[in-house]
Amino acid sequence: ELNQSDWFCTHYIWPLLHDLPIPELDAVELTRHLESIRSICRAVANNCADFSNDGYLVNDFQLSQVPGVLREFEPRKPITFFLHTPWPKTRPSNNLAIEILKFLATGMLGADVIEFQTQKDLQAFERFVSDYLPAQLIDAELKVNPVSVNVQALKSLSATVADMLDLYADDVSYVHIARSDPTKNTLATIRAFTEIVRLNESQARKFLDLLIVPSRQQWPQYQELLAEIADCVEVCNAQLGSLGYTSIRLHVGNDYGLAIQALTRYDYLIVCSVSDGLNLVVKEGAILNTRNGVIISTATVGAMAELGNFCVLTDADDVSIVRALEVAEKLDSNKREEMSVQLKEQIKEFDASHWAQSVVASLKVLQKV
Repeated sequence: ELNQSDWFCTHYIWPLLHDLPIPELDAVELTRHLESIRSICRAVANNCADFSNDGYLVNDFQLSQVPGVLREFEPRKPITFFLHTPWPKTRPSNNLAIEILKFLATGMLGADVIEFQTQKDLQAFERFVSDYLPAQLIDAELKVNPVSVNVQALKSLSATVADMLDLYADDVSYVHIARSDPTKNTLATIRAFTEIVRLNESQARKFLDLLIVPSRQQWPQYQELLAEIADCVEVCNAQLGSLGYTSIRLHVGNDYGLAIQALTRYDYLIVCSVSDGLNLVVKEGAILNTRNGVIISTATVGAMAELGNFCVLTDADDVSIVRALEVAEKLDSNKREEMSVQLKEQIKEFDASHWAQSVVASLKVLQKV
């Protein structure tokens, strides 16, 4: 049952929430998958319910039905639902998408408070409920509360990580850290970097370090993407063969120490997702980086709602990313420093403790006498 639910979340709900197309599915199969999710959520709620609890925080779309079940068990306990993935911004194009989103929204509306990463996500959810669930009044309070990073913990951790990237001081470092997921747009990042190196000859060596964490490898589509990434790296390195060094370096695995080092050292951090709930790599990089590195990001990365004014924004296609990299490379040292300082200040003010305090404050306000 868990495998069935995971398959449906991976192939239907995840892409739908990221404004990506989904395959066709008949009504009988849809009902079977939704019942699987509902059954799992009921089991989770049953395991978590405890009369000694002051309230509940439920996280993300896979558990969308948990608030309603908890409400049955403990009607007087405050419940907050936090959606860390985006809510689709475009109007659903078919009945299948509408039914899936109605299923998610109906479950989420069992909570007292529903929190989103960005104002656009909140507004998109509100529009959807108004359009497709008009009889179901939104009694829940809708809030924007983007999750963040533990600034002090990151700084402490970075001090203990050794240099593993094998870079000289004048080498130029481009970094892309992502799961092997089609929404992360890794192939376009590789091609854009290859083009920028070919267009702009430089005495300095340029490296693109790709830190790719294998994702959902039980499904063929994701296995194929990981293979495509490896093939693309090989082809692009061949195109850059005249450089005399291997410019694109692929690191596959979940090596957090290497990621910390890459984020500390980068000159350019490329985060060009097709769509993204938040992308904490952006916030980690901004805090850790010591070289006034520039972040190049698509506006569809959720973190850009907070940080976009201090980054170079682009569309998700190859040509746009190349142009954004050219803009980033032309920034003078004063502008780079200014952007870096502003990024750090914003994230320090709204760090992980700020997010957590907001969640707890909601639970306290909602406690019923």
